[in-house]
Amino acid sequence: MTQTAAPPQTLKPSAEGEGWKARPIKLKIFGNLIAEVVHKGICMYCGACIASCPIDILFHSESEEPIMRGTCAACQVCYYSCPRIELPVAEIERRIFGRERTTEETILGIHIGSYSVRAKDPDILKRAQDGGAVSALMLYALENKIIDYALVSGFTSQDPWKPGPRVARTKQELVENAGSQYSPGGQVGGLAEIAVPNRSVVDFQEERMALVGLPCELQGFWRMNSHWIAAPKIGRNLVFAVGLFCSKVFDYGKMMVEFVEGARGIDLKTVTKVNIKKNRLLVYAGDRLAIDEPVEVIAHAAREECNICVDYSAELSDIAVGAIGSATGWSTVLTRTPRGEDILNGAAEAGYVELKRLDPLGKGMKFLETLCERKRLRDPSAYIRHSTAYPRPDPKLVPIEVPLE
Repeated sequence: MTQTAAPPQTLKPSAEGEGWKARPIKLKIFGNLIAEVVHKGICMYCGACIASCPIDILFHSESEEPIMRGTCAACQVCYYSCPRIELPVAEIERRIFGRERTTEETILGIHIGSYSVRAKDPDILKRAQDGGAVSALMLYALENKIIDYALVSGFTSQDPWKPGPRVARTKQELVENAGSQYSPGGQVGGLAEIAVPNRSVVDFQEERMALVGLPCELQGFWRMNSHWIAAPKIGRNLVFAVGLFCSKVFDYGKMMVEFVEGARGIDLKTVTKVNIKKNRLLVYAGDRLAIDEPVEVIAHAAREECNICVDYSAELSDIAVGAIGSATGWSTVLTRTPRGEDILNGAAEAGYVELKRLDPLGKGMKFLETLCERKRLRDPSAYIRHSTAYPRPDPKLVPIEVPLE
């Protein structure tokens, strides 16, 4: 009886190779990001997709959304860097804080201390928002060699009062870019410029960074730095992040160009400060208060994507800063990590800021909690997750199957 040889079998490797990534059945590329996020009105223009693009073809745009100039490599990195595709909050909290928030921390998020803070430098106080805490903390970190540069939100050279990411290494650069703009500037996208060799003054491989951003921008940063198909190397030299309290942001064109300059006739080149206090829009031209009107006059300029954001107090930061909860001329500061607490106390001891503890049960903190609770009434179900729906597959050893001879 003649034995028939078994058909040849395909040999399988004993283990997956270095850098292996399982590809989804259907690739998710920039076009998917545009369809699923931008066209649905939920892109908050954080800039994570711009920063994460490994071939550097995504850019900021005049319409405050990312645009492509070049040929997509179909790597999927921009898609999985977007916090509006998904934001696995519990996973990110474990990454930042080493644990998830408790029931008692549901409203304000994980935090260590609460303070009223005011800068001592008169140049900072003159230009900065409220108590100037952010600029003062950055100045302390720079001058004491804790960081090499700060990525802050500053102003573009083309359009007056249009925000954009800026690198600050000196007190002058911090003061020049101080103050709130109330419009998104693609802050995290500034890391794209930093990461491209020969384009930036920053050596992103070596130099230590502090990041200042809105809650949604910090969400983009941490999403980009936590998902396995994203771009974690971009933020590996982060020392600390400062988040800004935020209820909503406004479209630059509708708020500043159409209303402030168009409807009220104020040359944007003369504007020195913009503030929203007690539901009043305050715009200064020089030392003159040029606009003092109910904030409802710019309600039409509110960005649509803010309707699904539930983070008021920058819960994914080392230090969170805002005006709510403190007296006029002071900033409210929540320290969320031991690093944030050390930086604040170090700045106070070195004479950069003065600080007072806020009573967690006091009127100011209760009002802050109220605003946080109000923002949590919005529906974040489009993107908030407990854990990722796209986990990293574990490479497995596969038994070698040897065909019979």
